[in-house]
Amino acid sequence: MKSKIIFSIFILFVFFSGIGVGMYGGISVGASPSVSQLWAGAKEMQAAITFIDKQEVDKARSLLCNSIKTRVVIMDFAQPIKTKISSNQLEDVEGYVFGQIKKDKSGLSAICI
Repeated sequence: MKSKIIFSIFILFVFFSGIGVGMYGGISVGASPSVSQLWAGAKEMQAAITFIDKQEVDKARSLLCNSIKTRVVIMDFAQPIKTKISSNQLEDVEGYVFGQIKKDKSGLSAICI
């Protein structure tokens, strides 16, 4: 009788440990890309500020343009699951951003080419 209780407690412990490890792993794997992208963005901004302080504006501009292009590629690959509401919001944002880009296209191409 005593061994059945100990065995049941052991099984419950293993079960809840598995759930805990799975939750921790899922959260850490899900948050890891966001944290690393945040870190990379901060380092790129720091480098751009350093270039601007040294009066090397062309290098800063090149760094920032490459950073933006990289972020766009990453966002294209990592498309989140879309609902109807988020899809409409995304279309609104894209319309606004691309509308601004169309207005300023010559200025942007002069900067990022």
